[in-house]
Amino acid sequence: MQAEAGPEDARTIAMYERLLARHLKFYDARRRRERRPRSAAQRQFQDVAWGKVEPVSDHERAYVWYLKARKIAPFNRPTPAPHIDDVMAGYDVGARPVAGEVGTKWDNAWREYRGGREFW
Repeated sequence: MQAEAGPEDARTIAMYERLLARHLKFYDARRRRERRPRSAAQRQFQDVAWGKVEPVSDHERAYVWYLKARKIAPFNRPTPAPHIDDVMAGYDVGARPVAGEVGTKWDNAWREYRGGREFW
């Protein structure tokens, strides 16, 4: 939902760090909904923290910058898992590796224990 911003200059980052040093507990409590919003601005901040709307104020931009830097949802970009065909591309069709547990459920279905002995 958020467009990736370009690299910020040092003054902007310093301003974000000052705001975060002073208000981070309040920001986190607002994001986690531990504190109820008492005004429209606080409601707006909560929506920004949840990724519903774009940041407008410096406080909102600083907190979004913080969340993106720490990959906190909804601003984390998870890497997609490789597809099974991509993983097996290096093997011939008949020579693909198989996990050792394949078939154990079937084998154990016929196993029986009687009097301390194991029967198949």
